[in-house]
Amino acid sequence: WNFHVWNESWFVRPDLGSAYNGWQILDATPQERSEGLFQCGPASLIAIKEGDVDLKYDSPFVFAEVNADRVTFTYNPSTGETRRLYAETKSVGQFTSTKAVGTYARVDVTLNYKYAEGSTKERSIFEKARAKLNLNTMSATATERIPSKPSISGKFKVERTPEVGKDVCLAFMLTNHASEPKTVETHMTAWTIVYTGKPIHEVWKSTQSITLGPKEEKTFPLQISYEDYQRYLTTDNMIQTTALCQVEKEGNALVERVVTLENPGLTIKVLGQVKVNKEVPVEVLFTNPLAQDVKDCVLLAEGSDLLAEKLQLDAPPLQARQQATLRFAVTPTKAGTKQLLVNFSCDKFQDIKAFQTVEVAQ
Repeated sequence: WNFHVWNESWFVRPDLGSAYNGWQILDATPQERSEGLFQCGPASLIAIKEGDVDLKYDSPFVFAEVNADRVTFTYNPSTGETRRLYAETKSVGQFTSTKAVGTYARVDVTLNYKYAEGSTKERSIFEKARAKLNLNTMSATATERIPSKPSISGKFKVERTPEVGKDVCLAFMLTNHASEPKTVETHMTAWTIVYTGKPIHEVWKSTQSITLGPKEEKTFPLQISYEDYQRYLTTDNMIQTTALCQVEKEGNALVERVVTLENPGLTIKVLGQVKVNKEVPVEVLFTNPLAQDVKDCVLLAEGSDLLAEKLQLDAPPLQARQQATLRFAVTPTKAGTKQLLVNFSCDKFQDIKAFQTVEVAQ
């Protein structure tokens, strides 16, 4: 998963003891079952930070959301062999955030959930949690030998902002850290995925043998065409590129990069002064960036105290590179700061969202 969302509530925990009073973690939209139901929490925030994952409710799940080690394996479908490549400890639970009171600013609350990443305290809490769940004896990943680090490394670099409707341009950079030449067999693929990491469809692949001199770095341009990925891209707009790099008599190196493509934008214009019980016109502008027509165009609009109910506007097909202007009106019922939210979809783009803050005068 590339993100999790949950809620916090403040209350006492007579079932756990007063030490665990305070912020409690719940999930209003759980994606997995707990005790047979789609539910999660309440788990004590203090319990999560201190590794007390044996306490109610769903503490192991919440702990794993914010402080898990990520272990990567390769699988050979012809032999059924699974081989561990590497483990890393810092990618899960970064930038844990909440909205600031009164503004749209991000407040980082990572240190409320765990001690500083990589610190002695954080690692000891992590091992404490594993011990409480008997993972140190049950998990193969805890005892399996980590292969020796290969003498080569690589990375994918995005050459320009990736946008839906355009080719994705990358560079693959491969470096030999050894003092002697190396021949590297590279097997590269690109798959569309969803936010959970689940692969949807392969859209590109390449295999080549690369010779690197001592301490040499080479860069190879890569291009994934819109024609190849358009049918398989989900509403998450994500493509994962992977390169498995093999050097004879050494461990394999795995290089990964998730590329998130940007949708075209929406522009919202509120045309006039906004007052209670006064109708005011709104325009939403969308430009088709493709070299082909789009159809099945629908705009949804909603806003508490601005629209009595969700509004749906059907729009005609939009020609290549053409701009559409969709018009409707809002009639505010209360004064104050309000939000107008719009969502545009068509056969080539899904769920393009935008919002506009609206100050309503009395």
